[in-house]
This record gives sequence, C-alpha cells and structure tokens, in this order.
Amino acid sequence: MITVIWANAQPGKISKLEKMTQSHWEQLRREIPETTGVQVDCDEDTVLLLDPSFSELDLEDWKGQDLQFTNGLIPVITQDPKGLILMQAFSSPESLELSRNESMGIYFSRSRNEIWRKGDTSGHIQKLKRIRTPKDGSFLVYEVDQEGAACHEGYYSCFFREKDKKGDLRLLNIPFLGK
Repeated sequence: MITVIWANAQPGKISKLEKMTQSHWEQLRREIPETTGVQVDCDEDTVLLLDPSFSELDLEDWKGQDLQFTNGLIPVITQDPKGLILMQAFSSPESLELSRNESMGIYFSRSRNEIWRKGDTSGHIQKLKRIRTPKDGSFLVYEVDQEGAACHEGYYSCFFREKDKKGDLRLLNIPFLGK
C-alpha cells in the first residue's frame, strides 16, 4: 500500500490523505497534471503531491473525538510549525495516548510491531505542540518542534527527493543533519 498526501505546497496546507494500492497509484500518477510536484519519502511508501490548486482541508484540534483506526492504526502526518511536512507514520491508541501525555512524537512501528519514540536512538526528538484531525477522524496531524533530523536517512524531512514523470529521483534542498 502507498500513502498519498495531497498538499498545496511544501511547506503548505494539507488537502487529504489516501491509502491506495501500487497499481492505483501508478494509474493516478499518469492522470495528475504535469504541474503537480511529486515528492517521495525515504522508504518510497509515501508520496506527497503538491499543487497550488489543491484546497486546504479543514482540520480541528483533536480533543478525544472518535478516530478511524484500521487494524489498530491510524496514519499520522507530522509537520513543523511552518507547515513543512516532515514524515508520515502510524499511531496506535496506546502511542497516541503516550504522545498526548508526554507531548512527544510517539508512533507505532509496523516493521518492529512496537511503540516507537521518535529520537530514542538518534536523539532527534519531536516536541509535540498540537494534534489535529479532519472532521471524519481518518488521520492525524502532529505539529511538532523537530530537533535534528526527522528522517532516519539524516534529512530534516523524509521528503527530500522529487520524482519526475519518468521515475527519476532528484534531491531537494532539504538540510542533511546527519544520522
């Protein structure tokens, strides 16, 4: 599965988040306007589509309202205070509660099948300032103060590469801060 985040710019405002199959993504990729920017994360399982025509999604502060967990997880988009999308991860009810209580970026690692405190091994922590969600509760947005790199590859954002129509990757001007 591929996670696709739609936003009007980077940094910018989020329009939507969708999960889709690889084949659905490949079809969509052929149909999006030429002017739409395509950034991929370090693991190439999340795509950030950027186009100024994408409208801003109405997000509200999360205060315990119902959320849509699938198989015990909900997608989380992490942004810095300027609106730069840093990463996309997942949260379980337990990691969400820990994030809320500790005011830190805490997630659920699907590959390790355990709670993951951002920065436990790297020291690159996220101080959680705000949790938002669309009205349907389909995903979360963590607004964080990022200390160091958000990406395990050492970049400030996991979206440090752009992909062209041919599939070639190009490095973006995202600071490399070390692993």
